[in-house]
Amino acid sequence: MSEICRVWCFIIPFLLICNFHGAYSTNAIIDPTKVRQVSWKPRAFVYEGFLTDLECDHLISIAKSELKRSAVADNLSGESKLSEVRTSSGMFISKNKDAIVSGIEDKIASWTFLPKDNGEDIQVLRYEHGQKYDPHYDYFSDKVNIARGGHRVATVLMYLTNVTKGGETVFPNAEVCLVSNTHVYIESKT
Repeated sequence: MSEICRVWCFIIPFLLICNFHGAYSTNAIIDPTKVRQVSWKPRAFVYEGFLTDLECDHLISIAKSELKRSAVADNLSGESKLSEVRTSSGMFISKNKDAIVSGIEDKIASWTFLPKDNGEDIQVLRYEHGQKYDPHYDYFSDKVNIARGGHRVATVLMYLTNVTKGGETVFPNAEVCLVSNTHVYIESKT
């Protein structure tokens, strides 16, 4: 399984939380002809070319000097801790950091039909050769993260670089299990 989960590129999961309030921007233009469904259970869609090269380069330039060893949330305390389950490096880009980041957040809100205000900070992850994030459920059971907004109802993965080998995201219980080097929207189970 670790071979399948190896990713050699930057990844940005923009993780949306379930407290729906406020309006979202509709300034971003979404082209439905570029979207294809890869699974209905769970709902997963691919949007080819969601980010421009300029947007990808901008996010990489922000993240490069800030990357630190990725952590996981402790199931009891909710505090971040290092774990061999996740060996990537990562960082967070604050909401509305600049006009380009804000525009990306607008696009995500438009595509997902979820309020921009409900999004977490954009997380940039870098997986180098041999690094991984073991299979896991993307939900919280600790009181700290529940208080911060609760369970995520959707995730958008945006691949910032293309790789010739590796870079997969696996959904073992989905109708289609593998998505590679693209932009993916996954709706969490409710």
